Order: sequence, then C-alpha cells, then structure tokens
Amino acid sequence: MATDFPSSQDGFVHESPFSQLLDMRVTDPEDGTSTVVMPINPSHLQLAGRVQGGIVVALADYAMFRAVRPHLKSGEATTTIELKVNFLAAAEKGELTATCKIISAGSKLMVGEMEVKDQDGKMIAQGLGTYMVLQPRA
Repeated sequence: MATDFPSSQDGFVHESPFSQLLDMRVTDPEDGTSTVVMPINPSHLQLAGRVQGGIVVALADYAMFRAVRPHLKSGEATTTIELKVNFLAAAEKGELTATCKIISAGSKLMVGEMEVKDQDGKMIAQGLGTYMVLQPRA
C-alpha cells in the first residue's frame, strides 16, 4: 500500500481530512520509522491552555500509521487495535513532533514504540501501539 499522496497547497502531504484538520506534517523516510510534526494552534488547547491529551494521542497514532505503511503488501490496510500512552509533560505552544519505530512487523500484527516531544526536545508522551494488518477482500 505504498500509495503516493500529492502535496497540498501548504506543501505538506495530507493523506486524509483528519491529518489536514490537525495540520499533521509528514517528514518520515518510510523505512519503518516515522516523523510527523504538528504545529500547536489554539484549537488544540483545553481550557487550562495546554494541548488536549486526545490530540497528543492522535499525533502518536498517526506517526505509527506512517511507520507501518512501508511494511504493508499491495492491497493490505491496517487498523489500530491497541494504544497505550503515558503523558509525561504538558505542551502549550510551538510544535509537537511524534516519532515511531516498528519493533515487531508480523504478517497479522505490528507493534510500534512512539514518542511525542515539544520543539525543545522535552518528552511530552511515550506510547506503545498495535496495528492489525487487514488483508484485501476477495
């Protein structure tokens, strides 16, 4: 499923309306690792002025999806079946960078480790995720 997606007007690849909505910017090398950058904007903040936790989880999950893609065969797709994220610090401004490394790339399940850091390199969250490989329909 090595589909190439065209760049949008902002010069970044947005594979879905969801990634575009959160302004997730793909910069990964497609080698089983992934890097996705997301500028923090006011709509990402909760009432206390910090990035809402679900936004951080979505960014980590998207980084894992990007890291899984190169491991898929033609016609295969994936779905998240498990995510565990530990929040280690709050983020308020700047940008967040999520990275993922696939630690097990099986034919049915793939497991990856994710990190989310702020623009100063401070660890915001760390996670572990599992994706299920979906076979093409006959």
